[in-house]
Amino acid sequence: MKRLIVGLLLAATPAFAQTPAAKLGSPIPAVARGADPDPFQEGPRPPAARLGDISTARVGEGPKGASDEEKYNWGVPTRPASRTKDRDRDRRRDDEDRPGARLREPGGRLTSMQETAPPPPPPPGERMGEWFQDRGAELDGTLPPPFGSKPPSNRDHFTLQSDCEFAHYPSPISNPFLAEDPRSLSELRPLFLYQTIPGNQPYYKGGSAVFFGLQGRLAFTERLSVVLHKLGGVSISPGDGSVADGGTGLAEIWLGPKFVFWRDPENQLIASAGLMFQMPVGSSSVFQDTGKLTLVPYLSHARPLWKSDFGTFNLMNIVGYAVGTSSERSDYLFDTLHFDLDVADNHRFYPTLELSWFHYTSDGTARPNLGFEGRDLANVGASVGGRDFLTIAPGFRYKFNENWQVGVTAELPLIGTRDLLDFRLGVDLIWRY
Repeated sequence: MKRLIVGLLLAATPAFAQTPAAKLGSPIPAVARGADPDPFQEGPRPPAARLGDISTARVGEGPKGASDEEKYNWGVPTRPASRTKDRDRDRRRDDEDRPGARLREPGGRLTSMQETAPPPPPPPGERMGEWFQDRGAELDGTLPPPFGSKPPSNRDHFTLQSDCEFAHYPSPISNPFLAEDPRSLSELRPLFLYQTIPGNQPYYKGGSAVFFGLQGRLAFTERLSVVLHKLGGVSISPGDGSVADGGTGLAEIWLGPKFVFWRDPENQLIASAGLMFQMPVGSSSVFQDTGKLTLVPYLSHARPLWKSDFGTFNLMNIVGYAVGTSSERSDYLFDTLHFDLDVADNHRFYPTLELSWFHYTSDGTARPNLGFEGRDLANVGASVGGRDFLTIAPGFRYKFNENWQVGVTAELPLIGTRDLLDFRLGVDLIWRY
């Protein structure tokens, strides 16, 4: 009986035993899947990206042994590397030795061993001014210098400003409407001329003539400018016993372009060519309405002559030919030589001496019976073909500064018929930009 009971108990024991726990499998590595940019994209989903080791570096410090660029990307307040040629060369050497991808510079340009094209412009509002300045500097370095000049060195030249590379030259004073300065200038020049008429002049029998007006010049570049040679009024007062009537009226208007074709600041050599248009739109009582139009092509040149213990001697020469588009006006050649001394090379006080020569090549038909001409003051249109006229004009120019200067000259005839000029006093005031 006892054996039977023990056997039953042993048989029932497995039924009441606890079910063993499930066996754990191998651990699954943690993965992070990037978001699908397009939930409706066809094809397989992008592969999962495995997380790498988390760096122990802190933002603002960067990992140990990091380069300047890596520290900059970690927010370390370090000054970005200079973009000078030496730094760029050193950086290229580092890039050649460093494996892996190259870091982007703080300024946004990729480091590379050779740049094949300039970088694209930054977005609007982000350092656009600096980008255009850099591109302008690169363009200046690639363009060849203009004929007769050195590469531009005056980086302070502003738009419409006078050419400052030849500032020590003084402008001519006598023969002011024809003796044109070769430089490209921006200025206003009020003028006053007073001249006496010879007493033996058969028409006016003495008296005087006056011009009052101004000139203007505007320099578009260091080579191209436009000149208003003559704008103002003329007054003629006959002498006692003259049957001629005097008068006062508007003068002819003279203007035209000028181009500097030779410019050498290093040796202070400059030459220009211009074309003047003489338009007879003035009063007939003072011979300012003769004919239709005169064209005056001219050349102007300036250079230093020699240095001395007293200063530097300079020379200007202006030569041209006035030819009318109709036979009413007289045609003539002219040449003005200007000498000056830059006293002690202080660029302030200049004694000057000027010679002006006129040679009339043809008669005018507007007033053939008068027998005299007016040189630069008036084109009478008389029968004066073949005549020569030479004057000498000592004077001085004084520069208060590079913006303000004054000139005074006294002109006297030397050779030829005096016509309407026995003596001339000329005064000008120049405001130059």
